Amino acid sequence: MHHRAPIAAAAGAAAADADAAKQAEGGAAIAARPPPPAAADPARPADPARHPAATGAAAAASGARTEHAVFRLVDNRLMAHRYVDGELVIDAAGVGLARYARFGVPVPRWRYGHVVDGERAAIADRLAPLELPLGGDQARDATHLTLRVHAKEGQAIGLRINGKDAAGTRVTLAGGWQTVAMPIPEGRLGVGENQVTLETIAPRGPVAVAWMRVGKERTKERPGEEDPRAAAAFDPKADAIELAKDASLVWYVTVPDGGHLVASVTEGCTIEVRARNSDGAFAGGALRAHDARVDLTPMAGRVVALGLTARDCPSATITAPRIAIHGPAPELRRAAPPPKYVILWVMDTVRALSVPLFTPGARAQTPHLDELAKTSAVFRQYYVQGNESQTSHSTMWTGVYPAVHNVRLAGVGGVDRLPAKLDVIAKRLADQGFATMGATANGFINEWGGYTRGFREYRNLMREPGVVGGIVYGQTVVNAALAQLERHRDQPAYLFLGTVDCHSPWIVRRPWIDIYSPPPYNGPFQEFGTAKELGLKPTSMGCSKVPPKRDIERLIAIYDSAISYQDRELGRLIGQLKSWGIWDETMLILTADHGEELFEFGQCGHGSSLRDLLIRVPLLIRDPARFPGGTIVDEGAEAVDLLPTVLEAVGAPPAAAGQGRSLIPLAQGAGRGWAQPSYSSMFEYAHAVRIGRWKIRVTNSGAPIVNDLVDDPIERTDVAGLRPVERRMLTDHAGVFLALRGVWSKREWGVTTNLTPGGAVTLDGTMTP
Repeated sequence: MHHRAPIAAAAGAAAADADAAKQAEGGAAIAARPPPPAAADPARPADPARHPAATGAAAAASGARTEHAVFRLVDNRLMAHRYVDGELVIDAAGVGLARYARFGVPVPRWRYGHVVDGERAAIADRLAPLELPLGGDQARDATHLTLRVHAKEGQAIGLRINGKDAAGTRVTLAGGWQTVAMPIPEGRLGVGENQVTLETIAPRGPVAVAWMRVGKERTKERPGEEDPRAAAAFDPKADAIELAKDASLVWYVTVPDGGHLVASVTEGCTIEVRARNSDGAFAGGALRAHDARVDLTPMAGRVVALGLTARDCPSATITAPRIAIHGPAPELRRAAPPPKYVILWVMDTVRALSVPLFTPGARAQTPHLDELAKTSAVFRQYYVQGNESQTSHSTMWTGVYPAVHNVRLAGVGGVDRLPAKLDVIAKRLADQGFATMGATANGFINEWGGYTRGFREYRNLMREPGVVGGIVYGQTVVNAALAQLERHRDQPAYLFLGTVDCHSPWIVRRPWIDIYSPPPYNGPFQEFGTAKELGLKPTSMGCSKVPPKRDIERLIAIYDSAISYQDRELGRLIGQLKSWGIWDETMLILTADHGEELFEFGQCGHGSSLRDLLIRVPLLIRDPARFPGGTIVDEGAEAVDLLPTVLEAVGAPPAAAGQGRSLIPLAQGAGRGWAQPSYSSMFEYAHAVRIGRWKIRVTNSGAPIVNDLVDDPIERTDVAGLRPVERRMLTDHAGVFLALRGVWSKREWGVTTNLTPGGAVTLDGTMTP
């Protein structure tokens, strides 16, 4: 199904076409309140420019504003959409095709970056889906899908368009490479995202595709024989773009506060710049040799289709194109002494939505956490990589995504214990001379699961004799952990604490319950959420009964009281560290393994969805030598980043197989001002990617769901059909990441929204099996 968006101007390629303004006609615009500042990418601290014209230093010298680059268009060529004479051109030679390939779910149908008979191409399964974003003129005027395709003699291919077989599209192929034009029935394409499936009809066997073009038939004799990709080409060594006249490139990006597009342009050429959003609003201007700057600030905080189109000359060169923001590049502090003590506290089942430091306005009182934040960095867009304990702990322990550690308790495949071949945090710190110890009340984070590897001492208090009813209070865990640390505080030490006070059955904590649920209360949940009333089962992560509204309010109050109780225990831990005189030598990481649903959608518990209720959790890091106090980070971060953060802090080399990257540069400001993603997996059959205020959820079946987490933090309303620019932005990044999540390296490549130069080069040549 394709979405006929009411705002046609924002669909797909609208920003690429200089005449696209007329596409703004259609339904009523959707009013959007101004969003918060955009998220950022800490890939690199600065831009010692390869081209002085684009640097803040040069700007200052000329009397212009001081600025630094946050996004380099050439480095992010993987995400650029090509348009030639207003027609969509898709480069199928590399992994960038994944942006159009329907997320590779339930199984990948395209294999990227292979060399077939001398040309790089994608290899298509018998049914190979695509999702093509088209503007109004493009959808109306397109008569053919032209492909550069490799086949066996006599193979035939056809198209299915928006769920229907397209009669008359079938083409019989010659052997080897050829360019063919497949007819598109009139009226079959629509404005927005179009579902197109390339079908190999007969005989069976893969075909390979180098490029595609959606538009008019070029000629009857040699339809589109020329390679249209050459009209919009990148030169990474020169940090330049070559655009033929009327050719365009479009990136879907979030405009940062104070964002300007700057570049150097060939004398006599004009580069038309348009930044258009889903409401049809736009900002823009022109880049010229003596006026190579366009102010994008009218669109600050909004997701736009940022298009660059060449005018006035046969071929234009755009050198060092950047988006820059005001102010000097941040300087990183690298020489600080490492912490002597590292403490990781995982508070089970604590969702960020219920903690005021991470969601202002939340009810729970957390005075110790609020005070701690003054000397810490607080990460507000932080995702764990799973919605239950084992998957998320496995990522925290190893620094790899679920597709790599493969720990999952549902779905197809997977394992139920941590693979021995992977590095784990305790072992790495033990190798650095740290005494390693742990105390947890989470019964699943145990020796059998592989989580005790590398620990000198480890207690799973839930598994010890004397536990009644599966209840171990946080005070007991903190006491056990402090006793372990006291025995080893004469040497560097790593301490893991795992408390479970917010886990069902949610036991009342006083005095807070009387604040959050003042008496009288006469329902069944006087002291805890009873298994009988909730339908809780020993092997289940959720409830099977929905109590009345008044009782739900009581349960949420009990949950909040458990947050405040753990805050008290946090204060007690800090007080003890101060009394020992080791607080100033301690790195404290405070987080959770997942959140909790509390009947927002008729259920309680976890493991059942990828809403932020379950995967956005608190992350606070206190280490003043590396994490400036009072820092609020709204850019994306992930549990996969914890291991590299700790290893960098203690001066250890990074994990060879690690996929995350240290959060130290981001906390110090490197790359701030540019959106970056957070990702989570639900047993590898559903996936979520959040970029700034926008989030996409992808499952093995059905259309993706898009949510605006500012206007709709509970994720009740799917706006995929109303926000085409945001949907395409999310589709681009989710598509590429999901195709490569098993090998992605944030440390080397950056993130999909902001690649490093080396990452761009690597991905140019990436091949998938």
